[in-house]
Amino acid sequence: MFDEILDQYQNRYGKKVLELGPGETKQFEYCIGLDMVKKDSVDFVCDLSEGFSFIKDSCIDEIHTSHFLEHIDDLPLFLKEVFRVLKPGGRMVNVVPHFSNPYYYSDYTHKGFWGLYSISYFSKNSFFKRRVPMYYNDIDFEILDVKLIFRSDFRFRNLFKRMLTSVFNSSNYMKELYEETFTYIFPCYEIFFVIQKSKN
Repeated sequence: MFDEILDQYQNRYGKKVLELGPGETKQFEYCIGLDMVKKDSVDFVCDLSEGFSFIKDSCIDEIHTSHFLEHIDDLPLFLKEVFRVLKPGGRMVNVVPHFSNPYYYSDYTHKGFWGLYSISYFSKNSFFKRRVPMYYNDIDFEILDVKLIFRSDFRFRNLFKRMLTSVFNSSNYMKELYEETFTYIFPCYEIFFVIQKSKN
């Protein structure tokens, strides 16, 4: 069943791209929506917390998530499955709430915290100056990008927050300075990051 959906999207769009836990609408029409709840944006209903046993090794070009990973109980197991199904050079594009976001810690369905260095625990490359231990798992993604996103649902505050996004993303030094010094003065809304499976 799932292989048929993959083939249909491959034939139509020339690539195999997944969107995990899509909202009411998909981010991109070429994504195959996967979730445990059936809705218009979902092409295949499954429990993603149990992995991707229905997907073959190294067959997916790209995976997108937005405000999804914070709901996963066993993140190392989940990312191991992501690594398995991505093609060499395949990418995963993600947005997660920053731990200082008040909407993050108000939501009881959120299982894990996300900060600037969280994804570094799943990569051996040194994206930031601060290094984190790698003895917890053997997953090794290449980190391509990490950005702090500041925004507010309130119009005038949002103008200021957009300025913070520019300032603190001007360099990795500024990102690390933010996380170490300014997190509780200027709460961050979310983190955008892109990881890639090695092409080797």
